[in-house]
Amino acid sequence: MKTFASIAGAVAMLALCAVPCGAQDPATIDPAHFKVELNNDRVRVLHVTVEPNTKIQLHELDDAVVVPLTDYESTLKRPDGQTKVVERKAGKASWVGRGAREIETGGRGVDALIIEIKHAP
Repeated sequence: MKTFASIAGAVAMLALCAVPCGAQDPATIDPAHFKVELNNDRVRVLHVTVEPNTKIQLHELDDAVVVPLTDYESTLKRPDGQTKVVERKAGKASWVGRGAREIETGGRGVDALIIEIKHAP
């Protein structure tokens, strides 16, 4: 009986981890669209290039600053179902909070730098 309880506990822990672990690093799962330009102990800079009208799968970002290199519009969808249309202007930096998201680009695609902020451990 003790063994069954241990196995049940381990299965429960795996199930709890399944939701947050679903989103992954975009540079790892989608290197065609996310290229690491710089990575050190303080920041990671990603160059994001996505064709028009393209869906990007669920991925996770840390707190970041996005710097659009061109004007674009995209739709962000969170795992909880929240959807937000964002319009970015070339050169105008914006704050992006950490979290998981899917992206669907508009008719112009996306060309931007994402500067992820690494927090002290």
